[in-house]
Amino acid sequence: MDHKILGFIGAGHLAQPLIRHLIDAGYQLYLYNRTPSKLEAFQQEARICGSVGELCKQVQVVISLVADDTALREIHPAILDHLPDGGIHVSMSTVSPQLIEQLHEKYMESGKILISAPIMGRPEAARAKAIHICMAGEAAAKNQIEPILKDMGARLIFDYGPHPMHANVAKLGINFLLATAMEAMAEAYRMVEAYQLPAEQFYGMITQTLFNCAAYLGYGKLILQEQFDEAQFSLRLGLKDVQLVQQAAAAKNCEMPLTETLKAHLQQAMGKGWAEKDWSAFTAIARGKS
Repeated sequence: MDHKILGFIGAGHLAQPLIRHLIDAGYQLYLYNRTPSKLEAFQQEARICGSVGELCKQVQVVISLVADDTALREIHPAILDHLPDGGIHVSMSTVSPQLIEQLHEKYMESGKILISAPIMGRPEAARAKAIHICMAGEAAAKNQIEPILKDMGARLIFDYGPHPMHANVAKLGINFLLATAMEAMAEAYRMVEAYQLPAEQFYGMITQTLFNCAAYLGYGKLILQEQFDEAQFSLRLGLKDVQLVQQAAAAKNCEMPLTETLKAHLQQAMGKGWAEKDWSAFTAIARGKS
């Protein structure tokens, strides 16, 4: 089957620019989303499918980017039933390593291949072709998938070996570090402001010296300006990821006490009705702004 023919499941904020890059790179795409209206922008350039099964019958490679474990559990039976023998499912979602391990075993039993390739990067990074990817799974399948990921906009791809779940462990580590960086910045802002120092000046200093990196530059500005309404990654999903970190740590008896602070602040923000604000909104709690 032509390697330029792909299936793509999902049409959220992060998925849409990836779909656009693939179309622009000359791929013939079969698309499915639970809410079909989110795919209207692509209806003249791709085939919109009415079900996961319909999509999988047309392709050898299907990519999924869905919200959580529940959504991935919902779509995987139809993928297993209808993807051809030897077909590859590339899961790009941030989900639990344990779920990926369970699915991996089912795919092997059915003669199909699961590659895990969760994404590092917000939608604006996806639009700029500046995402990074953790990838794990069968070597030959990864070699086949890597050019597709680059066409999709991946700058760097980090190979975590043959076990798909390891890519998800790495991605959870990344999201944990992002969340703790935001918590730390919010607490630091609160302290300097308590001494009547301008947080703007402090932000300028840290991002020109020790913390001159994307996480502090981007999220530091969001926190400073409290620009939480235009969510590119929702607070609801941020809480989901912190809980996944806790679950992954508990499965290996790893103590991660900072997750309790993060979870508490995220839950307080959820209680204020901020579920669909940007996930950085939880820092308003740590900063004493609400």
